[in-house]
Amino acid sequence: MTAGKYDKKKFILGFQIILILCATIALLTSNNLLLGGVAIIGGFGRSGMGGSGPFAVIEVSWLNDLIKYSKKSAIFSLNNSLIFCGMSIGTMIATIPEFLSKFVTLDLAFRSIFLTIIFWNIICFYLIAKVKNNSITQSNNIDKNSERMKNIDKNINKRENKNLLLLFALNLLNGISLGFIMPLLPYWFKLKFNSNAFDLGIIFTISLFMTSLSSIISIYVVKKIGAAKTVIFMRFGGLISLVLMIYSPSSLLAAFFYILRSFLNRGNIGARQALVTSITRNKATLALSINNFSQILSLSIGPFITGIFFAHKDYITPFIVGAAFQTFYLVCFYMFFKKFEV
Repeated sequence: MTAGKYDKKKFILGFQIILILCATIALLTSNNLLLGGVAIIGGFGRSGMGGSGPFAVIEVSWLNDLIKYSKKSAIFSLNNSLIFCGMSIGTMIATIPEFLSKFVTLDLAFRSIFLTIIFWNIICFYLIAKVKNNSITQSNNIDKNSERMKNIDKNINKRENKNLLLLFALNLLNGISLGFIMPLLPYWFKLKFNSNAFDLGIIFTISLFMTSLSSIISIYVVKKIGAAKTVIFMRFGGLISLVLMIYSPSSLLAAFFYILRSFLNRGNIGARQALVTSITRNKATLALSINNFSQILSLSIGPFITGIFFAHKDYITPFIVGAAFQTFYLVCFYMFFKKFEV
């Protein structure tokens, strides 16, 4: 939220520096305390959705400042497509140390990951520094100092604050539903099918590539039916895939439905981001911050309950509960966002 008042570009550049420093420390030490500290601070790469860690909302808000309103959904979707494509390549690269360990010590093999982080973030720093920080503004010749305009502005601010409050409540619900499903999903594959790290690496790599593809496809879907309907249809499809996944009799079939769920469920992130930035006139950073904070706040509830079910060898109930919450969230989502169509 602080970045809304300051230069967003500097925040993103600062994150790159933090990440480079943290990766350098991790490369040079095997001290558990230091490694734990830099892992918490730097996060080593991107968040689960490919953004710049705790500065992901600033990244999207800055992009929002640089594009026209009519291009929001398309640009956000293209941005997410590139993010997921990069993440899939990164997932493949992360399997290299396992092969290197046959020729060098295990410690040295896995430290090579940090060299990759340092290298790519230096490239990122250079590219971000070259971006021109020219926000697109709408010309307005209306006298904003008139009493009438002040009253209009006051009413709009009240409505926007109400929208932000509703967004907070909406994403609490979304966070609860995702908490039951996502954090322990790799562990679910391990418990139910005894999948190893290599198997999971292949599944997640393919799912990220497919998500990159679906982000591009969503651009054309949004043009046909609008952003709000695109989110609803794709995420309901993702819900059906989730149910089919948890009842799958084999790991191969479960992996197929997980990849399909990722294709449908995460491919509309760009459309969702465009809708969130549209609920206020000039508080995109605040709206995105509330969107992320409220979701993360409630995300921690689900894994604890899911863990209890897993401990009793119940690998279905928590996902069904999560799917029920997600269904309710999607109904509320459409009712709220259909008036902000982009």
